[in-house]
Amino acid sequence: MKVMVVGSGGREHCLAWKISHSRLVDKIYCAPGNGGMSEIGKCVPWKSLADLVSFAQEEKIDLTIVGPEAPLSQGIVNLFEDRSLPIIGPDQRGALLESSKIFAKNFMKKYQIPTSSFEVFDDYEEAVDYLQKRDTYPLVIKADGLAGGKGVYIAYDVDEAIDALQELMIDLKFGSAGERVVVEDFLEGEEATVMVLWDGKSYFLLPSSQDHKRVGEGDIGPNTGGMGAYSPAPVIDEVVREKIEKKIVHPLLEGIKKEELRYRGVIYIGIMVDEEKDPRVLEFNVRLGDPETQVVLPRINNDWLEVNLAIWEGKLGEVKLSVSDFPTLGVVLASKGYPGNYEVGKKIWGLEKFPNRENDEVLVFHAGTEKRDDGFYTAGGRVLNVCARGKNLQEAKDKAYRAVTEIHFENIYYRRDIGFRAIGEK
Repeated sequence: MKVMVVGSGGREHCLAWKISHSRLVDKIYCAPGNGGMSEIGKCVPWKSLADLVSFAQEEKIDLTIVGPEAPLSQGIVNLFEDRSLPIIGPDQRGALLESSKIFAKNFMKKYQIPTSSFEVFDDYEEAVDYLQKRDTYPLVIKADGLAGGKGVYIAYDVDEAIDALQELMIDLKFGSAGERVVVEDFLEGEEATVMVLWDGKSYFLLPSSQDHKRVGEGDIGPNTGGMGAYSPAPVIDEVVREKIEKKIVHPLLEGIKKEELRYRGVIYIGIMVDEEKDPRVLEFNVRLGDPETQVVLPRINNDWLEVNLAIWEGKLGEVKLSVSDFPTLGVVLASKGYPGNYEVGKKIWGLEKFPNRENDEVLVFHAGTEKRDDGFYTAGGRVLNVCARGKNLQEAKDKAYRAVTEIHFENIYYRRDIGFRAIGEK
């Protein structure tokens, strides 16, 4: 089979790595790919979704798997399915669960999925008036549209809230994504992620995970795309997991069917668990998480291409998914200055020690890298994901950080406390 993986991050390298071990795969194309992915498959540059459609038709691609949210929100699934090209993911309407916070919140309200109380505004003055009259802070302000994970503000008082509104609605920091906003109650508790495979009829809950969004140790500083993750997340115990299935997953999938959303793929559910072990939804994403994928997929024992074919064919219910008991922890190695300004083009040393064989205890997935004749160089903010498996989370953490010390590049930055909530140390 010929498979195309769309995207260029650590998540996509992990997907390509997992698929490369499938007994069914003959050739992998990475669009556009990165330095690490170039060692697994052929990298294919593209400028428009039409380029990907043409390539898939010319090369007779048997299955396309999309990593990032942008192509999904732009309707890549519609374009492929209209031409009978097999692809995993939701259509453009289904992608609204991620690409429009307002759509997602109204969907949750309609189908009684637990989430925070919220108000929607498309008028700046009305929003300011609401904030000035409100007597409970902190609160959360979100851009309606896609903002690369950076369109969420936690405001601790009215001044901070109005500053956030100014950036989103007046300054248009994220363009049209911020023309409409959601203002919602701040939820207390511990965050975690559950990702759901869905073929339109059957579903499977992937292992839980927890990422670390803030750039600084102890969860301080600005938000990033994620500085590390681990799986499983102890906060999602059996009691919480059962509540998630009953109160969130079942009504979510029922809503998708009733709204007639074309959806075959992954639903990422960002969850806040409170002291009473009650889960509430923070957000939906319509694809695998990054960096959560890099710690979840190594725990799946199945042939990942077989699983995705079952999703495409509506036969997920016939697959018996097997999950390793061994926890996995991953650390993101970033360019110093990320998520702000940073330098690229720095040579990376030490990667030859990590060949990424199927059963290796340490795996290194590339994100912002490029391959040159004399080796790999940095090409982005998040550069590498160093992931390790262990008998327990502490062992996985120790192995990951030992491996981190063997990789070097100028201006390297990483958090040293990944997993601190589960392990109880900083």
